[in-house]
Amino acid sequence: MTLLQNIVSETPLAAGSALLTAIIVAYVIYQRYLHPLAKYPGPFLASITDLWQVHQFLSLQQPYNLTALHERYGPIVRYGPDKLSITHESAVPTIYQKSAKSMPKTEFYDAYGAAHPNVFGMRDEVMHSVRRRHMSHSFSLSYIKEMEEYLDLNIRILKDKIRYHSEIGEVFALKKALHYYMIDVLGELAFSRSFGVQEADDESRIPPVIEHSLLAAVTGAWPTMTMTLKRWLPYMPHAGLRRLFAGRKACADLASSSVQRRLRDLNDGESSVGVQNRKDILTNLIKAKHPETGERLTQTDLETEAFGFIIAGTHTTSATSTLLFYHLLHNPDFMRKCTEEIDSNLPSLGPSETAYSITAAEASLPFLRNCIRENFRITPVFTMPLARRITDPAGVTIEGEHLPQGTSVAVCNHAFHHNPVVWGEDHNIFNPNRWNDPNVGAKARLLMHFGLGGRQCIGKAVATTNIYKLLSTLLKEFTFELADEQERVDVDKGLYKGRIPKLFSVGISDLQGPLLVRARVR
Repeated sequence: MTLLQNIVSETPLAAGSALLTAIIVAYVIYQRYLHPLAKYPGPFLASITDLWQVHQFLSLQQPYNLTALHERYGPIVRYGPDKLSITHESAVPTIYQKSAKSMPKTEFYDAYGAAHPNVFGMRDEVMHSVRRRHMSHSFSLSYIKEMEEYLDLNIRILKDKIRYHSEIGEVFALKKALHYYMIDVLGELAFSRSFGVQEADDESRIPPVIEHSLLAAVTGAWPTMTMTLKRWLPYMPHAGLRRLFAGRKACADLASSSVQRRLRDLNDGESSVGVQNRKDILTNLIKAKHPETGERLTQTDLETEAFGFIIAGTHTTSATSTLLFYHLLHNPDFMRKCTEEIDSNLPSLGPSETAYSITAAEASLPFLRNCIRENFRITPVFTMPLARRITDPAGVTIEGEHLPQGTSVAVCNHAFHHNPVVWGEDHNIFNPNRWNDPNVGAKARLLMHFGLGGRQCIGKAVATTNIYKLLSTLLKEFTFELADEQERVDVDKGLYKGRIPKLFSVGISDLQGPLLVRARVR
């Protein structure tokens, strides 16, 4: 009797376990073999769960691993249950330049922003269009030229620091110096006040944007759980998670305090009329009005966009500048050619001149332009998958492949920029001269380091002009060399040719470790 009772009492549990197992097996079989995307190759786990993509971001190697998958499987890789990564050349205009309304941003972007979506994470096309109009002048070339004196102010501080290192023959971290410079420039352009990182040489003043970016990428990679994770993860007793959330909060608090200070300055007036009257990016947003209703942005909206300025305006440009220096230092012939071009095409800076003007640097240095373009190609810093959702019931056809409605499609720019079919078998080699070929030059419109189309990064002009101005000035006044003697010997032997530097990515890529150099005044 006891045996019979045990069997009867355990039957519901056994039946439940069997049913659950059957459901899981059926789900796995469907996802892997019967799903509309089942014919596309990719990792087994990626086809059944977004947790595979979460792990990829946590590894800090997501775009480089995805590039390796494309090398193995070809131009279309399934990297999630409903996600395809595509490196076909024709996919770029199809997804990003022709289909803004029929292929909107996916839920991945909900993980970005602070209290509310900023212009980067905003998925509503109407709201995005209005917000972008609010901000367009503040990121225009004409505006940047108006603010150029503040770039010069911070370049002077950077030059003084490099000159000091040079005079005492000291090795210094160029990556760190460029990062500090970019943070202070962002403060000047966005908030009319430098963050003072360069002069204080205080690492604690650096906004912890890497922590936020990693947290956003990881939670956004699991879209069905994004909002739940954002709500409950802060309560998890995990030291690593707490550091990420503390980093996000620090950036949000900095954005909030910057907005509150600027609103207070504008409302109450300042003793310094010059600062009060400066039309920084934030002030232009404060004064912006909705084109139809006349409404102004709320303080929450302002703080959300200020948060975006801090995240996008510091890490990306400094990482790009660092990588450009890395490539030139590991290709001394190209470094020498850049310097010769600057000497030939630009006059020496006078005693009262701190840096070359944006206009002069961009117009007079075609080889430097090719170096910048090649740097954007070979090591793009913005590496997160720019995912778009196919909403057209008819689906989309790319290179003869019909992709059904509901599919999330993306072009990972690191993977695309290393597609040998598009860029040639030498795609891993830093070669600015490739852009002299008209066939290659025509493909500049396909580079995705700032995104493309109506969702292209609004700060593109700010970043590129800053790089032109900074590189031309520093190469005019200093000679840089790698600090490590063995590394210089290996460079001379050609051992670095075709070798991509060691990178890590939190959705934004950066050089692993410091870039240690020596500098001499020219």
